[in-house]
Amino acid sequence: MKSSLRVGMLVVESGEKQYGPLKIAARADGSDIFIPLMIINGREDGPILNISGGCHGDEFEGMEAVRRIYRAIDPNELKGAIIGSPVVNTPALEVGQRCSYVDQYNLNRCFPGKENGFLTERFAYVYFNEVIRKADYVMDFHGGGNIMCLAPIAIYRDIGGENVAKKAEELVKATGIDLVWKGSGGWIGPISLEAQKIGIPAITVEVAGEARVRESVIQQFETMIYNVLSYFRMIQGEPDLPKKVQFFEGTFINCTNGGFYQQSVDLKEMVKKGDLLATICNVYGEVVEEIRAPFEGIVCSKRTFGTIEPGGWTLMIGKLL
Repeated sequence: MKSSLRVGMLVVESGEKQYGPLKIAARADGSDIFIPLMIINGREDGPILNISGGCHGDEFEGMEAVRRIYRAIDPNELKGAIIGSPVVNTPALEVGQRCSYVDQYNLNRCFPGKENGFLTERFAYVYFNEVIRKADYVMDFHGGGNIMCLAPIAIYRDIGGENVAKKAEELVKATGIDLVWKGSGGWIGPISLEAQKIGIPAITVEVAGEARVRESVIQQFETMIYNVLSYFRMIQGEPDLPKKVQFFEGTFINCTNGGFYQQSVDLKEMVKKGDLLATICNVYGEVVEEIRAPFEGIVCSKRTFGTIEPGGWTLMIGKLL
């Protein structure tokens, strides 16, 4: 008989599903600060897939996709298990912001966390050790948050050893996304990067944003999850995969001056080196900076928030591989 699955205080038997809190700490009023978990333990053996949304509190569509998958999947028809968290960063969700209002830390730069650190570091520590370490595959869902919209892209990193990197590439192709950012280990603290450092194939998925909840985007996330589940034979069916996957190396362009931002190129538009991509004006309407393409590539993001601070992200250009 397939064994039970324990995550935190939740114990989910074979062929069952269960949701509940993964406690992190207590507020001054005594109420719990927690991460919501939604676990489906299949009747038969198979991989354990971790899916998560809300690492940033202003990225909503991936959150809803996790909730829908939990409601839709029958554990009696699942091989393996799904450990889902619709919202990993509940303090950030409470204020609808990228970072926690408690300490202003970016959770996706804090993994694997600190047991006795600031609150966000404790979130990272508990989630990494109680959830990530139990998974065979990790999918972390993001979007452009309050300030931008992203083309559907998936990110995998060529780190963790040849076997892990190959499995991560297989996972990213299984999503059905046709635009893939091939990253490296240059960042510090993202879920997917730190998972691969300990040998767990992991990817980040970025779709849309602007702090909206669009049905079409939720369905895109759902389709990716079903593609992965069917690809790894966790459920019946065949994944809907593109004929070609385009890999790229991504670069966010930081501005020098703050002001009013206007972008003149759209998602997935091809640009040449030196093309004008956006302008930044001061309060009088004078152009104080032009953002130009550093190389030939594809537009992967569009900043739609009107103002920008000095050093802020403008847009991402992908250099096709």
